[in-house]
Amino acid sequence: MSEKTEMNLFMGPQHPSMHGLWAIRLTIDGETIIDGDAQIGYLHRGYEKLLTNRSYEQGIPICDRLCYVESHSWSTSYTHSIEGIYNIQIPDKAKWARILTLELQRIASHCLWLAAMSVDIGALTMLIYPMNAREIIINMLEAITGARMTYNYARIGGVAADLPFDTVKKLERSFNEFQRLHFEFLDLLEEAQIFRIRTQGIGVLTKEQALNYGTTGPVLRASGVEFDVRKNDPYFGYDELKFNIPTRTEGDCYARYRVRIEEIQEAMKLCWQALDKYNELNASDPFKLDKLPRRPNEGEVYRRIETSRGEGGFFIQSDGSTQPYRVRIKSPVFNNLQVLIPLIKGGKLADIPAVMGSIDLCVGDLDR
Repeated sequence: MSEKTEMNLFMGPQHPSMHGLWAIRLTIDGETIIDGDAQIGYLHRGYEKLLTNRSYEQGIPICDRLCYVESHSWSTSYTHSIEGIYNIQIPDKAKWARILTLELQRIASHCLWLAAMSVDIGALTMLIYPMNAREIIINMLEAITGARMTYNYARIGGVAADLPFDTVKKLERSFNEFQRLHFEFLDLLEEAQIFRIRTQGIGVLTKEQALNYGTTGPVLRASGVEFDVRKNDPYFGYDELKFNIPTRTEGDCYARYRVRIEEIQEAMKLCWQALDKYNELNASDPFKLDKLPRRPNEGEVYRRIETSRGEGGFFIQSDGSTQPYRVRIKSPVFNNLQVLIPLIKGGKLADIPAVMGSIDLCVGDLDR
Protein backbone atom coordinates (compact mmCIF):
# COMPACT_ATOMS: atom_id res chain seq x y z
CA MET A 1 0.00 0.00 0.00
CA SER A 2 1.55 3.32 -1.15
CA GLU A 3 1.66 6.33 1.12
CA LYS A 4 0.94 9.85 -0.03
CA THR A 5 4.17 11.85 0.35
CA GLU A 6 2.97 15.24 -0.90
CA MET A 7 2.39 18.06 1.56
CA ASN A 8 1.48 21.75 1.48
CA LEU A 9 3.94 24.34 2.71
CA PHE A 10 3.24 28.05 3.18
CA MET A 11 6.38 30.10 2.54
CA GLY A 12 6.10 33.68 3.75
CA PRO A 13 4.92 36.37 3.96
CA GLN A 14 7.79 37.27 6.30
CA HIS A 15 10.37 34.80 5.06
CA PRO A 16 13.81 36.51 4.80
CA SER A 17 14.16 35.80 1.08
CA MET A 18 10.70 37.09 0.09
CA HIS A 19 12.02 40.68 -0.27
CA GLY A 20 8.70 42.08 0.86
CA LEU A 21 5.27 41.08 2.08
CA TRP A 22 4.06 38.30 -0.20
CA ALA A 23 3.98 34.53 0.07
CA ILE A 24 3.98 31.25 -1.86
CA ARG A 25 1.68 28.31 -1.19
CA LEU A 26 3.80 25.32 -2.18
CA THR A 27 3.00 21.67 -2.82
CA ILE A 28 6.11 19.59 -2.24
CA ASP A 29 7.18 15.97 -2.32
CA GLY A 30 10.17 15.75 -0.02
CA GLU A 31 12.47 18.54 -1.27
CA THR A 32 10.94 18.60 -4.77
CA ILE A 33 8.44 21.31 -5.69
CA ILE A 34 5.31 19.91 -7.33
CA ASP A 35 3.31 23.12 -7.63
CA GLY A 36 2.97 26.61 -6.18
CA ASP A 37 0.73 29.64 -6.01
CA ALA A 38 1.96 33.20 -5.46
CA GLN A 39 -0.05 35.10 -2.84
CA ILE A 40 0.07 38.89 -3.14
CA GLY A 41 -1.94 41.72 -1.61
CA TYR A 42 -0.32 41.94 1.83
CA LEU A 43 1.12 45.39 1.07
CA HIS A 44 -1.69 46.91 -0.99
CA ARG A 45 -1.82 50.62 -0.16
CA GLY A 46 -4.22 51.96 -2.80
CA TYR A 47 -1.67 54.18 -4.56
CA GLU A 48 -3.65 54.48 -7.76
CA LYS A 49 -6.63 55.81 -5.81
CA LEU A 50 -4.44 58.14 -3.74
CA LEU A 51 -3.13 59.75 -6.93
CA THR A 52 -6.65 60.57 -8.15
CA ASN A 53 -7.45 62.36 -4.87
CA ARG A 54 -4.56 64.80 -5.15
CA SER A 55 -3.34 67.35 -7.65
CA TYR A 56 -0.78 66.31 -10.24
CA GLU A 57 2.03 68.01 -8.32
CA GLN A 58 1.06 66.42 -4.99
CA GLY A 59 1.29 62.96 -6.55
CA ILE A 60 5.01 63.17 -7.28
CA PRO A 61 6.30 62.51 -3.72
CA ILE A 62 3.69 59.75 -3.36
CA CYS A 63 5.25 57.92 -6.32
CA ASP A 64 8.62 58.09 -4.56
CA ARG A 65 7.13 55.64 -2.03
CA LEU A 66 6.18 53.02 -4.62
CA CYS A 67 9.59 51.36 -4.36
CA TYR A 68 12.14 52.67 -1.89
CA VAL A 69 14.95 50.85 -3.76
CA GLU A 70 14.52 53.05 -6.86
CA SER A 71 12.10 55.77 -5.84
CA HIS A 72 13.48 58.30 -8.32
CA SER A 73 12.55 56.07 -11.28
CA TRP A 74 8.89 56.04 -10.27
CA SER A 75 8.48 59.75 -9.54
CA THR A 76 10.25 60.55 -12.82
CA SER A 77 8.03 58.11 -14.74
CA TYR A 78 4.90 59.70 -13.24
CA THR A 79 6.13 63.20 -14.08
CA HIS A 80 6.96 62.06 -17.62
CA SER A 81 3.35 60.90 -18.08
CA ILE A 82 1.96 64.15 -16.63
CA GLU A 83 4.01 66.08 -19.19
CA GLY A 84 2.27 64.03 -21.86
CA ILE A 85 -1.12 65.11 -20.49
CA TYR A 86 0.00 68.75 -20.37
CA ASN A 87 1.61 68.36 -23.83
CA ILE A 88 4.81 70.13 -22.80
CA GLN A 89 8.52 69.58 -23.56
CA ILE A 90 11.10 69.85 -20.79
CA PRO A 91 14.34 71.90 -21.20
CA ASP A 92 17.54 70.19 -22.33
CA LYS A 93 19.15 70.69 -18.94
CA ALA A 94 16.33 68.79 -17.28
CA LYS A 95 16.67 65.91 -19.78
CA TRP A 96 20.34 65.32 -19.04
CA ALA A 97 19.90 65.81 -15.28
CA ARG A 98 17.11 63.22 -15.31
CA ILE A 99 19.18 60.72 -17.29
CA LEU A 100 22.16 61.19 -14.95
CA THR A 101 20.08 60.64 -11.82
CA LEU A 102 18.08 57.77 -13.34
CA GLU A 103 21.25 55.88 -14.23
CA LEU A 104 22.73 56.51 -10.78
CA GLN A 105 19.49 55.12 -9.34
CA ARG A 106 19.81 52.05 -11.58
CA ILE A 107 23.31 51.36 -10.25
CA ALA A 108 22.18 51.77 -6.62
CA SER A 109 19.21 49.44 -7.20
CA HIS A 110 21.36 46.74 -8.77
CA CYS A 111 23.82 46.94 -5.87
CA LEU A 112 21.05 46.32 -3.34
CA TRP A 113 19.69 43.49 -5.49
CA LEU A 114 23.11 41.80 -5.59
CA ALA A 115 23.58 42.10 -1.83
CA ALA A 116 20.15 40.61 -1.13
CA MET A 117 20.42 37.77 -3.67
CA SER A 118 23.90 36.80 -2.49
CA VAL A 119 22.78 36.52 1.14
CA ASP A 120 19.74 34.49 0.06
CA ILE A 121 21.94 31.79 -1.42
CA GLY A 122 24.50 31.71 1.36
CA ALA A 123 27.21 34.20 0.30
CA LEU A 124 26.94 36.15 3.55
CA THR A 125 30.09 38.22 3.02
CA MET A 126 28.53 39.71 -0.10
CA LEU A 127 26.04 41.65 1.99
CA ILE A 128 28.79 44.14 2.82
CA TYR A 129 30.61 44.76 -0.48
CA PRO A 130 27.70 45.79 -2.76
CA MET A 131 26.13 47.81 0.04
CA ASN A 132 29.38 49.74 0.51
CA ALA A 133 29.47 50.37 -3.24
CA ARG A 134 25.81 51.45 -3.16
CA GLU A 135 26.59 53.95 -0.41
CA ILE A 136 28.94 55.77 -2.79
CA ILE A 137 26.16 56.14 -5.36
CA ILE A 138 23.62 57.16 -2.72
CA ASN A 139 26.03 59.89 -1.56
CA MET A 140 26.21 61.13 -5.15
CA LEU A 141 22.43 61.20 -5.44
CA GLU A 142 22.20 63.03 -2.14
CA ALA A 143 24.61 65.69 -3.40
CA ILE A 144 22.37 66.27 -6.45
CA THR A 145 18.88 65.93 -4.97
CA GLY A 146 19.34 66.63 -1.26
CA ALA A 147 17.84 63.29 -0.17
CA ARG A 148 19.05 59.71 0.21
CA MET A 149 15.99 57.51 -0.31
CA THR A 150 12.88 59.36 -1.47
CA TYR A 151 14.27 62.11 -3.64
CA ASN A 152 11.28 64.16 -4.89
CA TYR A 153 13.64 65.55 -7.55
CA ALA A 154 11.43 65.43 -10.64
CA ARG A 155 9.08 68.31 -11.33
CA ILE A 156 6.42 68.86 -13.98
CA GLY A 157 8.44 70.54 -16.71
CA GLY A 158 11.91 69.74 -15.37
CA VAL A 159 13.76 69.03 -12.14
CA ALA A 160 13.78 70.62 -8.69
CA ALA A 161 17.29 72.07 -8.83
CA ASP A 162 20.30 72.53 -11.06
CA LEU A 163 23.26 70.17 -10.74
CA PRO A 164 25.92 71.29 -8.21
CA PHE A 165 28.91 73.09 -9.72
CA ASP A 166 31.35 70.35 -8.63
CA THR A 167 29.35 67.41 -10.01
CA VAL A 168 32.11 66.36 -12.44
CA LYS A 169 34.75 66.09 -9.70
CA LYS A 170 32.40 64.29 -7.33
CA LEU A 171 31.28 61.85 -10.02
CA GLU A 172 34.87 61.08 -10.99
CA ARG A 173 35.88 60.36 -7.38
CA SER A 174 32.74 58.33 -6.77
CA PHE A 175 33.08 56.17 -9.88
CA ASN A 176 36.78 55.51 -9.27
CA GLU A 177 36.03 54.21 -5.79
CA PHE A 178 32.94 52.37 -7.01
CA GLN A 179 34.91 50.55 -9.74
CA ARG A 180 37.46 49.37 -7.21
CA LEU A 181 34.76 47.88 -4.99
CA HIS A 182 32.81 46.59 -8.00
CA PHE A 183 35.65 44.43 -9.34
CA GLU A 184 36.50 43.34 -5.81
CA PHE A 185 33.07 41.83 -5.16
CA LEU A 186 32.92 40.36 -8.68
CA ASP A 187 36.12 38.45 -7.94
CA LEU A 188 34.63 37.23 -4.68
CA LEU A 189 31.45 35.98 -6.34
CA GLU A 190 32.58 34.61 -9.67
CA GLU A 191 35.51 32.73 -8.20
CA ALA A 192 33.16 31.06 -5.71
CA GLN A 193 32.19 27.63 -7.00
CA ILE A 194 29.15 27.47 -4.73
CA PHE A 195 27.68 30.62 -6.32
CA ARG A 196 27.94 29.14 -9.81
CA ILE A 197 26.50 25.79 -8.71
CA ARG A 198 23.49 27.49 -7.17
CA THR A 199 22.80 29.77 -10.17
CA GLN A 200 23.94 28.10 -13.39
CA GLY A 201 21.24 25.93 -14.94
CA ILE A 202 18.76 26.93 -12.19
CA GLY A 203 15.42 28.57 -13.01
CA VAL A 204 15.84 28.42 -16.78
CA LEU A 205 13.41 30.70 -18.64
CA THR A 206 13.27 30.12 -22.40
CA LYS A 207 12.87 32.93 -24.91
CA GLU A 208 9.36 31.74 -25.78
CA GLN A 209 8.31 31.62 -22.12
CA ALA A 210 9.74 35.08 -21.48
CA LEU A 211 7.70 36.54 -24.33
CA ASN A 212 4.51 34.61 -23.54
CA TYR A 213 4.50 35.68 -19.90
CA GLY A 214 5.20 39.31 -20.79
CA THR A 215 8.40 39.56 -18.76
CA THR A 216 10.47 42.70 -18.97
CA GLY A 217 13.85 44.14 -18.03
CA PRO A 218 16.87 41.96 -17.18
CA VAL A 219 14.60 38.89 -16.82
CA LEU A 220 13.59 39.25 -20.49
CA ARG A 221 17.04 40.17 -21.78
CA ALA A 222 18.70 37.24 -19.99
CA SER A 223 16.53 34.95 -22.13
CA GLY A 224 17.82 36.40 -25.40
CA VAL A 225 15.30 39.18 -26.13
CA GLU A 226 17.02 42.50 -26.82
CA PHE A 227 14.30 44.86 -25.61
CA ASP A 228 14.98 48.03 -23.66
CA VAL A 229 12.59 50.98 -23.52
CA ARG A 230 15.56 53.36 -23.70
CA LYS A 231 16.35 51.97 -27.17
CA ASN A 232 12.96 50.78 -28.45
CA ASP A 233 10.92 53.78 -27.29
CA PRO A 234 13.47 56.50 -26.45
CA TYR A 235 12.57 59.23 -24.00
CA PHE A 236 14.40 62.34 -22.75
CA GLY A 237 17.68 62.17 -24.72
CA TYR A 238 18.56 58.47 -24.72
CA ASP A 239 18.43 58.33 -28.53
CA GLU A 240 21.40 60.75 -28.60
CA LEU A 241 23.57 58.55 -26.36
CA LYS A 242 25.60 55.47 -27.17
CA PHE A 243 25.11 52.36 -25.05
CA ASN A 244 24.70 48.61 -25.42
CA ILE A 245 21.86 46.41 -24.23
CA PRO A 246 23.39 43.48 -22.29
CA THR A 247 21.71 40.21 -23.24
CA ARG A 248 22.30 36.50 -22.60
CA THR A 249 20.74 33.40 -24.07
CA GLU A 250 20.96 30.91 -21.18
CA GLY A 251 17.92 32.30 -19.32
CA ASP A 252 19.05 30.93 -15.93
CA CYS A 253 19.76 32.69 -12.63
CA TYR A 254 23.39 33.25 -13.57
CA ALA A 255 22.41 34.88 -16.87
CA ARG A 256 20.08 37.29 -15.07
CA TYR A 257 22.92 38.07 -12.66
CA ARG A 258 25.36 38.76 -15.52
CA VAL A 259 22.90 41.03 -17.37
CA ARG A 260 22.53 43.26 -14.31
CA ILE A 261 26.28 43.35 -13.67
CA GLU A 262 26.89 44.47 -17.28
CA GLU A 263 24.09 47.02 -16.97
CA ILE A 264 25.97 48.68 -14.11
CA GLN A 265 28.91 49.34 -16.44
CA GLU A 266 26.64 50.66 -19.19
CA ALA A 267 24.88 52.93 -16.69
CA MET A 268 28.21 54.47 -15.69
CA LYS A 269 28.98 55.24 -19.35
CA LEU A 270 25.55 56.83 -19.72
CA CYS A 271 26.15 59.01 -16.66
CA TRP A 272 29.29 60.46 -18.20
CA GLN A 273 27.64 61.03 -21.57
CA ALA A 274 24.65 62.77 -19.96
CA LEU A 275 26.95 64.95 -17.87
CA ASP A 276 29.00 65.91 -20.95
CA LYS A 277 25.81 66.91 -22.78
CA TYR A 278 24.72 68.89 -19.74
CA ASN A 279 28.04 70.75 -19.56
CA GLU A 280 27.72 71.80 -23.21
CA LEU A 281 24.74 73.97 -22.24
CA ASN A 282 24.96 77.48 -20.84
CA ALA A 283 24.87 78.02 -17.09
CA SER A 284 21.90 80.34 -17.52
CA ASP A 285 19.79 77.76 -19.38
CA PRO A 286 16.64 76.76 -17.46
CA PHE A 287 16.35 73.44 -15.67
CA LYS A 288 12.54 73.60 -15.57
CA LEU A 289 9.75 75.47 -17.28
CA ASP A 290 8.78 78.80 -15.70
CA LYS A 291 5.14 78.58 -16.70
CA LEU A 292 2.80 75.62 -17.01
CA PRO A 293 -0.75 75.51 -18.37
CA ARG A 294 -3.27 76.20 -15.60
CA ARG A 295 -5.15 73.00 -16.40
CA PRO A 296 -4.21 69.95 -18.44
CA ASN A 297 -6.00 68.94 -21.61
CA GLU A 298 -8.72 66.34 -21.54
CA GLY A 299 -7.50 62.99 -22.77
CA GLU A 300 -5.34 60.05 -21.80
CA VAL A 301 -1.71 59.08 -22.13
CA TYR A 302 0.59 56.17 -21.33
CA ARG A 303 4.30 56.80 -21.05
CA ARG A 304 6.98 54.41 -19.90
CA ILE A 305 10.61 54.32 -18.88
CA GLU A 306 13.15 51.55 -18.31
CA THR A 307 13.45 51.07 -14.56
CA SER A 308 16.09 48.75 -13.11
CA ARG A 309 13.51 45.94 -13.15
CA GLY A 310 12.07 46.63 -16.59
CA GLU A 311 9.29 48.64 -18.17
CA GLY A 312 7.51 50.86 -15.68
CA GLY A 313 4.93 53.40 -16.69
CA PHE A 314 1.77 55.34 -15.89
CA PHE A 315 -1.52 55.49 -17.73
CA ILE A 316 -3.20 58.79 -16.85
CA GLN A 317 -6.69 59.85 -17.86
CA SER A 318 -7.54 63.55 -17.53
CA ASP A 319 -10.95 65.23 -17.41
CA GLY A 320 -9.42 68.71 -17.57
CA SER A 321 -9.37 69.27 -13.81
CA THR A 322 -6.31 69.77 -11.60
CA GLN A 323 -6.50 66.12 -10.44
CA PRO A 324 -6.11 63.03 -12.63
CA TYR A 325 -9.40 61.25 -13.29
CA ARG A 326 -7.75 57.81 -13.49
CA VAL A 327 -4.23 56.51 -12.85
CA ARG A 328 -2.99 53.04 -13.65
CA ILE A 329 0.54 51.91 -12.80
CA LYS A 330 2.42 49.44 -15.01
CA SER A 331 4.71 47.43 -12.73
CA PRO A 332 7.58 45.32 -14.13
CA VAL A 333 7.57 43.21 -10.94
CA PHE A 334 3.94 42.20 -11.48
CA ASN A 335 4.81 40.84 -14.93
CA ASN A 336 8.03 39.15 -13.84
CA LEU A 337 6.47 37.47 -10.80
CA GLN A 338 4.28 35.40 -13.12
CA VAL A 339 7.23 33.27 -14.19
CA LEU A 340 8.31 32.35 -10.66
CA ILE A 341 6.07 29.29 -10.28
CA PRO A 342 6.94 27.80 -13.72
CA LEU A 343 10.64 28.31 -12.93
CA ILE A 344 10.60 26.56 -9.55
CA LYS A 345 8.32 23.64 -10.52
CA GLY A 346 10.30 20.42 -10.54
CA GLY A 347 13.17 22.06 -8.70
CA LYS A 348 14.24 21.90 -5.08
CA LEU A 349 13.20 24.04 -2.14
CA ALA A 350 16.73 25.37 -1.86
CA ASP A 351 16.48 26.79 -5.40
CA ILE A 352 13.59 29.14 -4.55
CA PRO A 353 15.73 31.94 -3.00
CA ALA A 354 18.09 31.89 -6.00
CA VAL A 355 15.22 32.12 -8.51
CA MET A 356 13.39 34.81 -6.55
CA GLY A 357 16.59 36.79 -6.09
CA SER A 358 17.39 36.64 -9.80
CA ILE A 359 13.93 38.00 -10.68
CA ASP A 360 14.54 41.00 -8.33
CA LEU A 361 11.24 41.66 -6.63
CA CYS A 362 10.10 44.86 -4.96
CA VAL A 363 6.65 44.39 -3.48
CA GLY A 364 5.99 48.12 -3.11
CA ASP A 365 5.26 48.57 -6.79
CA LEU A 366 3.88 45.02 -7.11
CA ASP A 367 0.86 45.64 -4.86
CA ARG A 368 0.53 49.39 -5.59
